[in-house]
Amino acid sequence: ILHPATAAKAASDDEYVRETEDMIHKVRDTINMDKNDPHLAEAVSELRAAANEWVAKYRREKALLLGRPSFRDMYSALNAVAGHYISFGPTTPIPAKRKARILEEMDSAEQALQRGR
Repeated sequence: ILHPATAAKAASDDEYVRETEDMIHKVRDTINMDKNDPHLAEAVSELRAAANEWVAKYRREKALLLGRPSFRDMYSALNAVAGHYISFGPTTPIPAKRKARILEEMDSAEQALQRGR
C-alpha cells in the first residue's frame, strides 16, 4: 500500500540547541581522548556518524539557521574534525594548532547558542 508523501518535519529551535550542545560535548570528549585509549577508534566512528547526521539534518534548515554563528562555527569545526580523521585515520591525534582552532569554534558555537544565536 502506498502512502502519500509527507514533508520532512522541520527542526525546532529547542531541538537545534539541544542537539548542537550534544555534538559540542561529543566533539570535545572525542578529540580529548588519549591516543592510546582502546575505545578511540570506536568513539571517532560514532562521532563521524553523529556529525554526518547533524550536518544532514541542519544544513537543510535555512529558515531556522540562516546567519546563525552557532551553526557556522559548528559546521566549520565538524568539517575540520571529519577532514582530519578521513585523511589520517581514527587513531591519529589532531595536531595541537588544529585542535585549538576546533575547540575555539566549539566555544564560540556554545556562546552563540547561549545568546540565542
